[in-house]
This record gives sequence, C-alpha cells and structure tokens, in this order.
Amino acid sequence: MFIIHANMLIKPEKVDQFLTEIDALVTASQAEEGNISYVLKRDVKQDNLFTMVEEWKDAAAMQEHNATAHFQKFVKDMQEFAAAPLDAKVFEGTEVQRG
Repeated sequence: MFIIHANMLIKPEKVDQFLTEIDALVTASQAEEGNISYVLKRDVKQDNLFTMVEEWKDAAAMQEHNATAHFQKFVKDMQEFAAAPLDAKVFEGTEVQRG
C-alpha cells in the first residue's frame, strides 16, 4: 500500500473556489479501482492549509491516478489556487496487525 500526504497552501482569496473544485477530484479519485481512501483535511490553525490523505493499493494504481483527466485538471487548477508549491510525501506501508 502507498500513502500520500499532499499539503496544499491555498491563496486565501481562492479557498472557496478551491473547495468547490476539489469535490470533483475527491469523488472521481475515490471511485478509482486502486483507491483505498482519498480524503481532504483542513488544518485547524491555518484556514488555507489543506492536506489530501490518499491510500493506494499499489504503485500502478498511483500512476494510473496521476494520468487521469480529473487529476490532470487538478494539477492545472493548482496553478491558480496555490500560494506555495505542493508538498507531497509518499509512504509505503503495510497494515499493522494487532492482537
């Protein structure tokens, strides 16, 4: 499994438009076959800082996602919304079995 934390600092005046536009990306991404989870989180201290927390079943699923029309539209839209470069971290992990 691959986990991505994509931190996005959005221009304050663009936050409402960003939130409207991001819904389509989240919905389409959650419907992808290789997606486990795709959730947008908002920072509790900084209203214009968001983190997309993604889980993908494998590297191929991540690559397929990056090639989709909805992700490519997001990349293009971020040129307008972003107050700073996207900060993405990718982790490879396995679920921890307990008990």
